[in-house]
Amino acid sequence: MTTIPAMLTYDIMTERELDKHIRQLCKDLGLFRYHVQDSRGSSAGFPDLVIVGSGIIFAELKSARGRIRPEQLDWMDRLEQAGATWFLWRPADLADGTIARELATISYLHAMSRP
Repeated sequence: MTTIPAMLTYDIMTERELDKHIRQLCKDLGLFRYHVQDSRGSSAGFPDLVIVGSGIIFAELKSARGRIRPEQLDWMDRLEQAGATWFLWRPADLADGTIARELATISYLHAMSRP
């Protein structure tokens, strides 16, 4: 059986696969998560995820080679100007633990486990 090197796996991971991992992280951390399933009829560029715990995160998901559209950058600017936290997450961010760390910052469960 051929094994695929870990980093190569992240290079070919789809947005849907990335979302699946984030969904599990949110569940493990006790976070509420809303994913825009079908953007038709919604404002162009609205972030893929809204995640709520002791704070709120807006996140746009992209594959390793996915491109961010101008409308998504407009939403990023507006949300950040309003004081919201906005992230662009790619599979590499999952691989290096960035997403888990960022989600932990708004997790009640994580806060309760600290000394």
